[in-house]
Amino acid sequence: MSAPMAAYGDTQPQQADAGPPASAAVLPGIVTASHWGIIGRNTIGGPNAVLREGPYGRTGSTFAATQPPPYGHGSLGIIVGSGAEKIAWGNEKIFAGTRLSSIKTLKYWVFAGMDSLTGVSLPNITIEADPNVGPADYTSLVYLPDTSTSPSAPATREVNQWQQYDASADGSRWYATGATGGAITCTQASPCSFTELKAKMPDAVISLSLGISKGRDNPFIGAVDGLQVNHTVYDFEFRGVRTRFVRER
Repeated sequence: MSAPMAAYGDTQPQQADAGPPASAAVLPGIVTASHWGIIGRNTIGGPNAVLREGPYGRTGSTFAATQPPPYGHGSLGIIVGSGAEKIAWGNEKIFAGTRLSSIKTLKYWVFAGMDSLTGVSLPNITIEADPNVGPADYTSLVYLPDTSTSPSAPATREVNQWQQYDASADGSRWYATGATGGAITCTQASPCSFTELKAKMPDAVISLSLGISKGRDNPFIGAVDGLQVNHTVYDFEFRGVRTRFVRER
């Protein structure tokens, strides 16, 4: 028998119409600070990333926005103004020393609060790592949601709706920055899948952070939620980051 929700410090009902697939059961979570926040050294200009309520999406013809965030009632709101700005938001503690090869599942949800996705690059997952390949001891591993294909990215991308991106699935596109990208032939111009990335860096470890970034390319207004690393979902809520655990059925 499952423990009551109160035992996990969460009395919010689960949202059924935007959550994970039926093959996975998401247990209630615990609100914790856990060192999540803006990574100042990787942030440029005056962008904003703040835990917020909503946003709610529109999936039908009604005026009202009724699609809730994937988990709970909140998310991480992101605003990046000009092409000179960059935001990085993540965790600089709990993933440090984790072997890249141990990450089997890496997913997140994106809400693009835009009129159109034409020319718009979405927030990505960025991992700062020690590649343990070649002479470099630092690289950023960057997921490219805009060029990834199904099942990694939605077959049809929509604005003002919550959609999930599976950065660990087939069709994913990743690259490594700096000299490491050329050494393993996973560059921004010629990216590789997450499976290939791990195979080319078998001894890589997460060093400084894992989180969400929005680079210096185009303005963006929207949100992200439900960052899943293996069996743990980090649910971004107005009052903090809620840690949930996924149990496969």
